[in-house]
Amino acid sequence: MANQQHLSKAPIEEALIDIRVTLPKHTRELEHLAALEEKYREQYPDKKTITEFRYNVDLDHPETEGKTSKQLGFRYTSADNTQVIQASLNGFTFSRLPPYQDWPQLRAEAQRVWNIYSAHVQQENIIRVATRYINKLKFPPTTPIELDEYLHYVPVVPKALPQMLDGFFSQIVVPYETAHCMAIISQQMQLGPSERSVILDIDVFKAKIFADEGEAWGVIDTLREVKNLIFFDSITEKTVTLYK
Repeated sequence: MANQQHLSKAPIEEALIDIRVTLPKHTRELEHLAALEEKYREQYPDKKTITEFRYNVDLDHPETEGKTSKQLGFRYTSADNTQVIQASLNGFTFSRLPPYQDWPQLRAEAQRVWNIYSAHVQQENIIRVATRYINKLKFPPTTPIELDEYLHYVPVVPKALPQMLDGFFSQIVVPYETAHCMAIISQQMQLGPSERSVILDIDVFKAKIFADEGEAWGVIDTLREVKNLIFFDSITEKTVTLYK
């Protein structure tokens, strides 16, 4: 495991705090949710709808195939395109895009805009919370690299084949009983003309009916600690030196 520390050039492409809720009938309407625009407009002026698309395929009756859509909520983006709020009928997500600052600033702004959402929708219950960090570890395209010099957990190529990788995708789901949560850890190698990179996507969540918002935010802090544990256990000290 690499030593846990603050990385001044952290390879974070997106950091998210996600809170799933159930809503009472009187606020479980898009018209009610749309009124949040007035409260977010000053700092998050770019508003778009969140739409779910479904494709219906019937092999026995292909003439009935089609696409349906359902509007779930709204997406608000800050003027500088670094912060995004997703407010929907089943929850709230706050995202920080590059340049990433630090956890205290992310958490403070997430909680501030969550409080606006929460007061508006008056949720019945908080049923799931998560922190998710999507990291992009970049490597020079012209220099041969041994991935195990940078990552502790990489796929093993069968010995009968050339010991080379042009790409890979892996995902594991791990219960972490110490913190009573779950972690989804995904890795994907990407090859491009100007760089090679590995996406390290760490999603840590806990599903339950929370007693109140204070308990939910306390768990979010714990999930972030678990995320850090996973991140620094996944990389080597050589990787750390790239992002100090």
